Amino acid sequence: MALNTPAPILTDDHIDLIVTAAARWHVLASRTTAAFAGAGLERHVLHATEDQAGRALRAANTAAVRRLAQQGKSRMMDRTPGADHYHHRRVEGTLDPVEVIKAVHAAQEMCSSTPGWADSIAQRLLSAVNLAAEHRLPGYASAPWNWTRPTDLNTAPLGIAAAGEEHPDLPGLEWTDPNNVSEDRWAHASLVIVRPGAASAIPANLKARTGVVVMITETERHGDAWEAVTALAMPASQVWLWPICRGWLESHLNTHRAITDPVAGV
Repeated sequence: MALNTPAPILTDDHIDLIVTAAARWHVLASRTTAAFAGAGLERHVLHATEDQAGRALRAANTAAVRRLAQQGKSRMMDRTPGADHYHHRRVEGTLDPVEVIKAVHAAQEMCSSTPGWADSIAQRLLSAVNLAAEHRLPGYASAPWNWTRPTDLNTAPLGIAAAGEEHPDLPGLEWTDPNNVSEDRWAHASLVIVRPGAASAIPANLKARTGVVVMITETERHGDAWEAVTALAMPASQVWLWPICRGWLESHLNTHRAITDPVAGV
């Protein structure tokens, strides 16, 4: 902060947003909940009420302003509300993770000059809320955990089914069995459709790639699909239900567009 620039003071609304996110996203837990959960409680969870969490932020902000005042860098010490005066008011409606992240970053800037900040409850609270918000950013859940460099997916789609396993015959979709999948064909197909019976037989030397989906029919168990997804261990694998996905699949077969987004209604 620049010399002689007043240290920002956290408003009640600003604190309310952060604390509401903490409560809604399970960063906060009551002592009763913590007692029942025991060791199973996640490490980032804080044992505090909404009021206590907000007062911790207020106290950290007040301490930061006091420190800057002592250094002659702030003249707002007399305007800082006391921590005991904070009473949480829940923010209604849907929380925008981006707004929460920005609010956390601002609060960290306003409180980080507090003595003992690195080990403080306020610092732990803000870090945990920031992490929870990041996990709720659009696209985060479907992003691959183990990232691989994208390949040029520019050849016709490929279907893989076990011998005798039923599969839809559509123009532009070539089907083969797991033992006849070449590395080049696997790597460059714009889409790879795998039937459950073939998933566990996919050769181990084939590299992980995006655009791999498991197709099941309405008469098959959904458990078969999840077992197949687990066996494939491909980044962001999807599950398609036939024949519900027929219209979209036929459209893809005409364009060979690489699969990057989930298919609506599948």
